[in-house]
Amino acid sequence: MKLLVLLSICSCLALNAWTEPTPCASPPLLVGSIAITGKEGTFTSAGQYEYDGVREQIRIRDFGIYDNKVFSVDLLMLFKEGVVYEIDTARSTCKKFALKSSFHPMRIPTNAKFLSEIVLGTSSLPDMGLPITTWEGEDTEIEAKYVLTFTANACLPVSAVIQTKEFGSITISFYNQLLTLHPTDFVPPSFCEAVPLEKLPGTDFFSVLNSAA
Repeated sequence: MKLLVLLSICSCLALNAWTEPTPCASPPLLVGSIAITGKEGTFTSAGQYEYDGVREQIRIRDFGIYDNKVFSVDLLMLFKEGVVYEIDTARSTCKKFALKSSFHPMRIPTNAKFLSEIVLGTSSLPDMGLPITTWEGEDTEIEAKYVLTFTANACLPVSAVIQTKEFGSITISFYNQLLTLHPTDFVPPSFCEAVPLEKLPGTDFFSVLNSAA
C-alpha cells in the first residue's frame, strides 16, 4: 500500500513537471496592432507595430489621448545603432535621440515565474478556444515588475502589464498579428539623414513613449 501511495505521488510530480510550460520566444518577425494604456488611465493609445528580432529594431505608429490632448507618434527604434527616430511624415520633420536601453526580445524571460494556463473562449469544441499562459517577474535594468501573457502554441504576445516607479502601471495589448515584415519601414526617411543626435540621459523605450506623447 505504501508503495502504491509513493508511486502515485511520484507520478503526479512527474506529470506536473512535464506539463508545466517553459519560457519561449516569439517568432523573430512580427507585425500587428497594439494598444497601450497608462498614467492611471490618462494615457490611452492604439496603433501598429513592427518587430524585427533578428536586426533588433522596432517601429511603432501610434495615436491616442494623453491628459485630454490628442497625439500621434511614429517611432523607429534601432537598438544596434542605439538611436530612436521620432518621425513626422506629414511635416517631413524628424528628431533623433540616443536609445540607452538594450534590446529586449519578444519572449518570456528565462527567469519568469509561470502562473497559469487558461483557455480564451471554450475548449468544448475544436478550434473554439485559445490556450494562453501567464508569467510574472522583474526586470532589473528598467526596474520594472511585469505580468506577461503569451499564446501557448506559437508564443505570440497577448498582453503585458508593466509596473515602473517612474511611469506607474502600463498595459500593452497585442492583436491582429502576422508573421511577416516590411523591411523598408526600418529605413529612416531621407529628411532624417542630417538630423543631429539629441542627448537625453536615460532615454529608453518607456521614456520615448512618454516624451513623444
